[in-house]
Amino acid sequence: MPRPWLPIGIALAAAAAEAAGASTLALYILLALVPVNASCALSALGDMLDARAKGPVAPTIALEPALAGLALGLVVAGTATNAVVFALTGCLVIYLVQALLGLSVELRSPALER
Repeated sequence: MPRPWLPIGIALAAAAAEAAGASTLALYILLALVPVNASCALSALGDMLDARAKGPVAPTIALEPALAGLALGLVVAGTATNAVVFALTGCLVIYLVQALLGLSVELRSPALER
């Protein structure tokens, strides 16, 4: 299973390349992001289906595969049309939503007693 921070790091590297003026390098980095995003989306879908087999699934868990699939769609559309800024902006917004979603889950969970 790929780590959830891996697509974020690759997208930030593409954003840095775009900010430095290397648009071609940013496009190639985004192209490398496609299979990473696909594997993360499939992994999130598998995790959701495993959790669903055990019982009801929280809405935050059910939203993860949809957000990962949307990020994948934006990267594919952005690389296909050579719209690097569009793909980067969309992906980084989706990654921010995923991070805030994860943070809200952590803040709502009770603290473990030691």
